[in-house]
Amino acid sequence: MAKSLSVTAFLMLVVLAMMWGSSFTFIKIALGAFGPLTIAAGRITLAAVILCSLALWRREQFPRERTVWIHLFWLAILGNAAPFFLISWGEHNVDSGMTAVLMSTIPLSVPIMAHFFTDDEKLTPYMVVGVLIGFSGLLVLVGPSVLYGLGEDVISQGAIVLAALCYGGASLVARRLSHMPFMVVAAGSMSIATLIMAPTALVVEQPWQVEPQMMQVAAIVYLGLFPTALANILLLQVINSSGVSFLALNNYLVPVFGIAIAALTLGETVPPEMLSALGIIFVGIFVSNLKRKSG
Repeated sequence: MAKSLSVTAFLMLVVLAMMWGSSFTFIKIALGAFGPLTIAAGRITLAAVILCSLALWRREQFPRERTVWIHLFWLAILGNAAPFFLISWGEHNVDSGMTAVLMSTIPLSVPIMAHFFTDDEKLTPYMVVGVLIGFSGLLVLVGPSVLYGLGEDVISQGAIVLAALCYGGASLVARRLSHMPFMVVAAGSMSIATLIMAPTALVVEQPWQVEPQMMQVAAIVYLGLFPTALANILLLQVINSSGVSFLALNNYLVPVFGIAIAALTLGETVPPEMLSALGIIFVGIFVSNLKRKSG
């Protein structure tokens, strides 16, 4: 039976998209003082404290099986540690708005990975065409930089696309944990990511030597509290109330909010090729899902 959609569900979806879309702007603000490892570690650590506290308050039972923790480890790497670092590192040379567009390719990476790493989700003609259309939009976006040579901008853009691929891989790992309570998965994976990223940031970047402004500290607090911790909680509410298919609408909303928030708060320009690329990527996402919608 299809789940009913309410005004509350749409509001939660919009708030979720706003939080995720705003993360690119707040990363750019935090980069004014902190390194990418510190930004990633800060938001992950704060989110882990919040999610673990909530899981304990709800008296959730954490797993004891070794295989579950192995999956949680890979989810921590692919869903938190690696992409948070790659996005922060890439934004040194890439505008927040362009980052939002590059990250919109996440749903295009999932069917490719599923084809090679699962037995029951193979590429269909619709998916192949959709992926090709979507990545042609990516070429429209990064094409001018490529023509001028492989400089820092292209390498940084590649890091952000790699982050999108990490999220695609994380979605496949998460399917192996679908039998686990969502809060346990979120708290467990975030805790593992903290154990990896916090020591790494302390050793490599030595953030105690930085003299940040209040705005830059607040940016990391915002990233940990809203797009990381609260977004995970809201994500669960949207899935439970309206289903995964409804949640997929976020793929269209997040980059729009990302571009708009960056333009309004940071004064970033929105070149025509960015909007053209976003439109092409949206068409690719739509086409790749045609078979599922008709079925």
